[in-house]
Order: sequence, then structure tokens, then C-alpha cells
Amino acid sequence: MDWPSPKRGARVRRVGVVGMFLESNAFARKVDEARFRGLYLEGDDITADARSDHPRQMLEVVGFYDEMDRLGPWAPVPILVTMAGAGGAADHGFFVDTLDRVRRALDQVGPLDAVYLCNHGAMITTEEPDGDGVFFAAVRDTVGPDVPLVGTLDPHGNVSERMVDALDVVVAYRTDPHVDQRERGAEAAQLLRELWDGMTPHHVLVKVPIVAPNVALFTDSGPFAELVDAGQQQITSQICNVSILGGFAFSDTSKNSLAIIVTGRDCDVDARRLASDLADQAWANRHRFVAEAISIDEAVKLAVAAGRDPTFPAMVLSDLGDNCGAGGPANTVWMLEALHRGGADGVLVVNFRDRHLVKAARHVGIGNTFDATFTGDDWGREGRGNYLARAQVIALHEGPLVGRRGIVAGKTLTPGDMALLELDGVRVVVTSHTAVGNDPIFSEALGVDLAASRTIVVKVRSSFPVAYDEFVDSEHMLFVDTPGRTSPMPSRMPFESLPRPVYPLDTDFDWTNPLAAHESG
Repeated sequence: MDWPSPKRGARVRRVGVVGMFLESNAFARKVDEARFRGLYLEGDDITADARSDHPRQMLEVVGFYDEMDRLGPWAPVPILVTMAGAGGAADHGFFVDTLDRVRRALDQVGPLDAVYLCNHGAMITTEEPDGDGVFFAAVRDTVGPDVPLVGTLDPHGNVSERMVDALDVVVAYRTDPHVDQRERGAEAAQLLRELWDGMTPHHVLVKVPIVAPNVALFTDSGPFAELVDAGQQQITSQICNVSILGGFAFSDTSKNSLAIIVTGRDCDVDARRLASDLADQAWANRHRFVAEAISIDEAVKLAVAAGRDPTFPAMVLSDLGDNCGAGGPANTVWMLEALHRGGADGVLVVNFRDRHLVKAARHVGIGNTFDATFTGDDWGREGRGNYLARAQVIALHEGPLVGRRGIVAGKTLTPGDMALLELDGVRVVVTSHTAVGNDPIFSEALGVDLAASRTIVVKVRSSFPVAYDEFVDSEHMLFVDTPGRTSPMPSRMPFESLPRPVYPLDTDFDWTNPLAAHESG
């Protein structure tokens, strides 16, 4: 980096970097300290990773560093960044300990000129439904009211007023699948420079009573895509950011909703008008925020046909009830069992998490056959979560990988030891750790020719199209309505805390836009 030398006497601004990233599914198992420790960085390790060729942490942090480096001298003051991906509620004791550690570090590092925060936005703990709000407010309380705080969020975050009030600017991704994380980190850096130059942010938050299934929140097409596009197209010089968050239904909190945050430059006139218009558009399209998926029986019929007829198009089937990108355990056996018993051929399942099965496969050795027990989640199966089948060990792999496609391209991936097992015409990539099957490298590392696969089954909802579109046309990527902790059908989930009424669980109610009501008053 070749920067002009700072003017004599000029002080390089110091920016804290903090993040606790978790998307919480209230129906998934608790996320404990060990899970967070899988990616837990403090101090200079954060900076070293962010500037490495194959970072492990969230790419918005990488984008923030890149843009701050590009814009001129600054002094990163990395505090703590930890990520547990998607899972259940965070262990509250660990959450409190982490927050205390962050506050102590912020006190000890001396005066800061800003703090950048990278959280998901849908974290709950075993005792607190607004984990991110508590986290942000604690950072604000520690650094004081005059230090700029900028934060990035996933568009599946569940926004509270406490979250927005604690930050000067909120920047949410604009894509699902999330392929703009670096860009949004860079945007946060740019807006921070504006704050330093004297811009006064005025945020406007409006929440629409829609808790959409996550399959209705893609940004390539559909109502959410149109909403995000409308927000970007209507930005004026008096608006510095439009962030629209569809929320994460599975968190099951009273703050769940579709949230629109528009931040104005120095005034809120344009921001208030745009936020109101976007809220009206969302509500007018509420009937489109629903899930569409095929049944397991339909999926098996298609897979059998694809295996028998080489002229039949290859497919990717998304196992929606076990979406590990939303807290699914990545080990339900509904699809595996149905495809195997249905006689499907040319099938690849990626990835099934079962470290004991990987260990057994390593003990048996490549080329040998054994009685494999797939230890699965028993949600909705009356305690019968496992599936037993005769399997051959085709390949083994150990060590980290580097993603090559989509949202994890260039990132270090840590699936743990892996095994490729074959059950007649069904092959299964088995990982020791939860690994979202959103990159071909998991299969390719085991020698799989994905171009020869007739049906690929993934345990993820959104990020697979950009991973497998070199093998399968988008029109043959299908969602399957499977049971599980991430079912796409809200009516099947045992929600307890969602605000009611809320669409689509409730349909016979009216909603008045509070911004419109304020303007008319």
C-alpha cells in the first residue's frame, strides 16, 4: 500500500473491529463455546486473517479492511471476532463472557475514532431474544455517544430498535445468495469516512408484519428482489444507504418482521419518504412471500428418471428441512432414505455430518464395504433418526479446503475429515463437522466428477446455485419440502414468540403504515 505520508502532526485514526456472528434457529440445538471457538480471533490475528489470501472470517470484514486500506492511512484496533454460522441459541453464559471480554478490551485500548461491528443480526441466546441489540448497545455504552459505530448485517437479521439506535449506520447485504459481502464491508468503510468528514446520519426504520419463509427472500427474482431493487433505484443524494432485511423466521422472537432501514444524509426527509414507499410495496406484495416446493415423492420420481434416462436433465435438489445454513443439523435422513429405497441412481448427497461414520469409514478403508449407520436427527421421526445401509468406502480426505465457487470462493473451509460412501446408486459426502454444501470442492476433493452426477442433493437453501451452475441449469434446481428444524412451511413450526398477527401465518388482518400515518397527521 503506497499512501501519501500523513501531514506532519496528523493523527492516524484508530478503528476497533468487533463481531459475534450467529444466525439463531430457536428449534436447533444450543450453540456452545466450542462451536464459537471454531472461528474465534482476537487482536492482531483478526488483521492477519483479513489480509490473508484465504481468510476464514466473514468476508464483509475482509471488504472493510480492503477499502479502509485503499482509502488511506488508518490504524485497525482488532478486538474480537467470532463466528458460529447458523445454529441454535447461543449459550448465554458464553455470550455474557464474550461481551465482557469485548468491553474490557475496548476500555483498555484507549480512545477510538470508530468501531466497525460485524454481526449477523439474528442472534438469540438461551436467555436473551435480542442478542445483537444487547451486543451493539453494550459497545455503544462502552465507547460513548460520540464515537461512530458502523455495522454490517445479513439480510436475514431480525431488527430491533435497540440495534438501529446503537449504530450510526447499518449496512445489510443486498443479495441472497450472499455474494456481496465484501462490497458491503467496503460500503461500511466508505460511510465511515463520510461520518468523519462531517455527515450526520438520520436513520428511518419501519417494520412490516411479514415473517417470510426464507425461500421467498431470494434477490434474483420475486417480491424481495423487487423490493431491494426499488430501494436502490430510488436512492437520492440525500440518502446514503437503504438496507432491507427479510428477517429469519426460525429465531421465533417478538422482533421478527420485514425491516426497512433508510439512512439519510444530514436530514431524514427523503429517507422517510422512501422508507414509507418501500413498506407499502412490501405489504402490497405480502401474498407472494410464501414457500413453493415439491414433495419428497416427486423428488424421488425425478431422481429415478434422471438416473435411468441420460437425456433427462441433471438436477440439484435442496433438502429444505435440513438447511444447515439456517440451523439444520445437516444429518436428517429423509432424502437419503427415500432416494436409496426408491432405487435412484447417479445421486450425490452433499454434505451429511457424522464424524463417527467418517471414523468408521477410515477404519474400514477405501474399497471395503461395511454396515453403515447414518446417525440422524430425530425431529419428527419419533426417535428413529438413524438410517442403516450397506456402504462401500470410495474415498477419504483430511485437512482444510479452499472454496472455489460462489460465496466461499477463496475462503478456507474446515469440514474436518471426510469420507465418500456409496450405497448402491447413491453416493454420500460425509463430513466430521457441519459444512454447508455450497461449493464443489467438498465433492471434488474426494474425486467426484460432478458433471457425471445425475442428481445432487444439498442440505442448504440459498447458496448452492452459484456453486453448481456449471453442472446444472438453474431451471433444474428444485426445492424439496422435507420435514425438519428448517421446514419451509411456517404453519408446521411450533412458533411461540412471533408478533401476531403476522403474514403468512395470519392472513385476515389490516396493517397501517406508521410512516404514512405520521405524515398524514
